[in-house]
Amino acid sequence: MNRTKQLKGECQHCGGHIEFLADQIGMIVPCPHCGQETELMLAQPPEQSDVPRRAIIWTAVAVIILGLGLAGAVIALRRAQRWAEQQKHQAGAKAVDASAQPNAPPTPEDTNAATQGEIAASAVTLEKAPGTSLVYAFGTITNTFSRQRFGLKVELELLDGSGKRIGTATDYKQVLEPGAQWQFKALVVDSKATTARIASIKEDQ
Repeated sequence: MNRTKQLKGECQHCGGHIEFLADQIGMIVPCPHCGQETELMLAQPPEQSDVPRRAIIWTAVAVIILGLGLAGAVIALRRAQRWAEQQKHQAGAKAVDASAQPNAPPTPEDTNAATQGEIAASAVTLEKAPGTSLVYAFGTITNTFSRQRFGLKVELELLDGSGKRIGTATDYKQVLEPGAQWQFKALVVDSKATTARIASIKEDQ
């Protein structure tokens, strides 16, 4: 009985499977499939990747997820920066409005009870009298009521460049006819004053 081990190989031309005896390794024989001469050699085992295919797939998925998360974080950071800049601009605009408040006309709280809703006032401006060093505060008060106003006194707050109150100025009008305007002129004695606003408009009762 022939106990010689049977080996398996493949044709070098067509790749067909060939069985042969161990002592026939290296012999040149015709291929039973394609007929071409081929050397009898053991079939090479299929190459296997060192890294399982499933591990490669999961690694790629993890990298994609990480990239998407990083992109989302960058977008969120940029939005937060834009929102902070908008808040900063809005705060700056409010500060500018507040600094401009000294020149705003008085609200009803600025006048006494007898003149609320019956007096309209303009903004106050500071001007230097021509040919002198004297500075006056100018503005306009209008009697919007249907009767005369008697003994009107306007009191102004004088403010420095930082908006701090540093003094007052006043002017007086004996009679203001209905619908008439009073161009008041109050002497400003404090040289540090840069702006002024109406603090009150009072009428003798």
